Parts: sequence; structure tokens; C-alpha cells
Amino acid sequence: MKNTFILILIQIIFSAAINAQIHCGAVSFEPSDAVSLNLQFTTFSDYSSGITINGAATLKIRVEDKVVPDPDCKWFLTMEVGNNPGGGTAASDWETLSQFGTGNAPEPTLDILEVRVSNGCATSPIDGVYSSYFNNHGDVQALIADLLPRVNANSCIQNVNGPGNYVTNYNEYTFRIDVRVRPNLNFKPGIYQLNLKFHLEEQN
Repeated sequence: MKNTFILILIQIIFSAAINAQIHCGAVSFEPSDAVSLNLQFTTFSDYSSGITINGAATLKIRVEDKVVPDPDCKWFLTMEVGNNPGGGTAASDWETLSQFGTGNAPEPTLDILEVRVSNGCATSPIDGVYSSYFNNHGDVQALIADLLPRVNANSCIQNVNGPGNYVTNYNEYTFRIDVRVRPNLNFKPGIYQLNLKFHLEEQN
């Protein structure tokens, strides 16, 4: 294994539906710059225990009312593996950028990615536990589900989804994202990547 390794590239992307707000004045991530992670697996411990990046990203959310507040201003938040741009990539695999050597070992599958989402109020029902949420590109995991009744800020309970922001309601509107990748020794050495996308949108 001395000359064999896997390099994993993860791009964390933030997207917010910012136009055509119906019930809210504004819905945004602040800041919304993408985050890039490079994980290099070179030792047995790296493969078996995985590599963990605590605080890989922080989601800071701002949802503003209209000038005349609308009681239907609600939002939802999802996490998904974006469509893989590499042609010929299987739906369950990371995109292959480069492979080292030959052999019959498979490419890394998406289920080696584990994500933990947390905040001070355990706002999301999946708060605080590392889990593998993805098996195929396009899989979506709700952090705050769509079509829920409105739960106002300052409640500090699950599914807060009314107007508020990370400045005045930090423990409800800030989410810490931790990432772990555990490839074991099953996969073909090489360089692989994926896009992990967080999407914030007003409920319609």
C-alpha cells in the first residue's frame, strides 16, 4: 500500500432560490462561497477509520419577512449529491478524475461519504449523527423538510422554518457540517470527486 492511495475531492456548494419570493422578502446563505475539501488516503488507518473534517462548512441562513409580514413565509433546506459531470460515471459512484494502475477493484461508491449536521437547538431531525445519506447521484436528504407548518424562530425545537437569521437566532439558523469518508481497502486507487450541495428555498 506504500505507493497506493486515493485522493477524494469534495466541493460543498450553497444554493438559495433568490428570485420570485412569494411570501418571504429574502432567503439566503451568508456567505455563499463554495468550500473545497481534499482528503488523501495513504495509510491503513486512513482507509479503515476514515478521514474526518470537523467544521467542513458552516451554513448561515437569513430569511427575511416582506415589508408587510406574510404568515406563510416558511423555508426548507436540503442536502444532495449534485449530478456528476463526468460522462459514463455510474449513478452510485464518485466521478473518476484519474486512476492509478490496473485491476478489477471498483470505483468508490457514494455511500462511503458520511455527513453530520448539527446546531445548538437540534433544529434538524437528523441533528448530530454521522450517517451515509447517499447511494445515487440526485439523492436528496431533507435537513428542514418542505411542506411543514411554520415553526417560528426563538422556539429552539425541531423544524424551525419561519423568518429569522444567524445573527439574532444563531442556534437555530446556523448549521455546522462535518464530513467523514471511510473507503476501507475495497476501491481502486485514484483521484475522485463529488459535489455536495445544500439548497435553501422558500416554501410555496
